Amino acid sequence: MNKTAIPVSALLVLALGSASPVAAADLGKLQKAYFSGTKPGSFAKYEQTTTDAKGKVSVSISTISRLENEGNRIWFEVRVEPKSGGKQKASTMKYLLKEDFKVEKNALNYFNYIDRIIMQEDGGQAQELPMETFRTLGSAFVSNVDYGSDVTPKGTDTVDGKSCDRYGLSGKFEFKVVFMTIKGTYEGDLWLNDSVPFGRVKESTVTKDDKGNLMSKSESKLLETGTGATSLIKGPVQKVDLPKMFN
Repeated sequence: MNKTAIPVSALLVLALGSASPVAAADLGKLQKAYFSGTKPGSFAKYEQTTTDAKGKVSVSISTISRLENEGNRIWFEVRVEPKSGGKQKASTMKYLLKEDFKVEKNALNYFNYIDRIIMQEDGGQAQELPMETFRTLGSAFVSNVDYGSDVTPKGTDTVDGKSCDRYGLSGKFEFKVVFMTIKGTYEGDLWLNDSVPFGRVKESTVTKDDKGNLMSKSESKLLETGTGATSLIKGPVQKVDLPKMFN
């Protein structure tokens, strides 16, 4: 199989788009098991609205699916479709998770259990990303973020007709991009319902830099859930080389 290079910009979008604060949080204070509905073939679709520090608003639709197992191992797939305020193409990321990933315990914590990753932009070749590159990007954007320093139950709310348990999440983060170190704080709210695949009904987040200046605001709302999900990755899968900046 021939190898090709994947654009660095696509890798950064991949890392940032996959790194949910919830995925990094320690949800040990949850009141119940919210993820029993995350069965093979189930999916949840969300609308996410993000506002940056300059007030620019972007909207995208993201769908997370649990595909059929590969033996004892789980495949997740994330589809991101920009709707407004962004220039990225729609793309699909497929993750094979390690055997010790327990979907029933915390279906949102998959990011730290990824063993293989395949991505495809619409109209492009499906490509398997070297795990060395993924781990490098992950360490830059995820592993140094202590989003789980505080998880606080906030009672119950009704969101779009669904009774939800609400949790507050807060903490500090620090990551490096090339020669810069970026530090700041994170605050958010998470609404969970145990009848929904992946548990999440709504999430809102605010990030600020270490001087208290706004970096971004985002809100994610559940649009649809269902069953029968199959992979949207099409055609043969190419192996890709590491970008030079990561060699």
